[in-house]
Amino acid sequence: MKKITAFLLAAALMAAMLLSGCAQQAAPTAAPPTEPPATATLPPTQAPVEPTKTEAPPPPTEEPTPDPTEEPLPIRLTDAAGREVVLENLQERIVYIGRGVYMPLHAAYMFPEAKDRVAGIEKRGETASDFLSAIIDGFDQVPVLEANPGPEQVAALNPDLVIMKGLAPGQIDASLELLGIPTVYLGLETPEQYVVDIENLGIIFGNPERAKEIQAFYQEKLDRILEKTSTLAEDEKPTVLMVEYSDRGGEVASQVPPPGWMQTIHVQNGGGNPIWLPEVSNETGWNITNIEQITSWDPEKIIVIVWYTIDPVELLETLKADPLWAGLSAVKNDQLYAMPSDIYGWDTPDVRWILGTTWVAKTLHPDLFPDVDIRQEVFEFYSTLYGMDDATIENVILSAIRTGL
Repeated sequence: MKKITAFLLAAALMAAMLLSGCAQQAAPTAAPPTEPPATATLPPTQAPVEPTKTEAPPPPTEEPTPDPTEEPLPIRLTDAAGREVVLENLQERIVYIGRGVYMPLHAAYMFPEAKDRVAGIEKRGETASDFLSAIIDGFDQVPVLEANPGPEQVAALNPDLVIMKGLAPGQIDASLELLGIPTVYLGLETPEQYVVDIENLGIIFGNPERAKEIQAFYQEKLDRILEKTSTLAEDEKPTVLMVEYSDRGGEVASQVPPPGWMQTIHVQNGGGNPIWLPEVSNETGWNITNIEQITSWDPEKIIVIVWYTIDPVELLETLKADPLWAGLSAVKNDQLYAMPSDIYGWDTPDVRWILGTTWVAKTLHPDLFPDVDIRQEVFEFYSTLYGMDDATIENVILSAIRTGL
């Protein structure tokens, strides 16, 4: 009995101890420490994340500065003589020689670079150009070669390039080439050739943009005319005689141009029928004619090209009073005109040719061109192509025009 009692007491004591241990495990434990905020220092291997933003575009790439030690690229062109010309660089000293030298000169001076690069000019007649002498300061100080200079005389001016008018190489080319002087030919004979020649001048002067401006001016003026005259029926085109009248050497002479020359082109583009063409025998130069031949043609309109020594107003009055001329239909119907000129004639293939074509179209078909004012055309031509102001145009150009305005 005592053993049982002792056993029971020991069991009770053990149970009490077990309950006490369970109560201690069930007691709430303390909360773990709070985690550091998200902005706390990141591990050393991770960089902070910047807020997203739009980045500015990179600055434009600048063109590299040309290396002055680099060799310039050759300049290539095909001239009016059909030759491929290669120039090592822009030519700084240019000499102008040959027949009709004023024509390439006048074309060149439509480019602002021309006046700083002229090294010499051949003189034909009184001056190389009465026009440029009147509008370009210092032009009269340019070295002048007498007519038909030899290669040694040209070379003495130390030119980089020689420009001439022509459609075929001349005798002086080979000699100049042997002296290391390149040559370029400008045709300057037809509207189509002018497009090519102006482009070549743009290449020579390093100013192709100016060449495009000049070409666009001529093309716009020509298109305005052809838009109307090209649609005329043959019976709407008057028969026209364009004849040059001169008294050189005291002998009166008259002659008509061949097909393909600018004087003939004026009549055709202006909406007329050149009455002399079927009977022209010389197709490369002027054809002598006389009043008997003119009477047989009896054109509806006559345009006289007046030699520069003759006053056109006086000549027209003289012809109207001449019994032989007075019987012509054109004279009786008051259709006798003198081709205008200022310092140079508008009939020639000089830069003024577009003024000549415009005047012919207006004269032959005044009803088609009522809005064309020849006086205004003159102002626009010289201001656009030569940068002349109105006062200079008035005093130098308009004051020299005797007929046609």
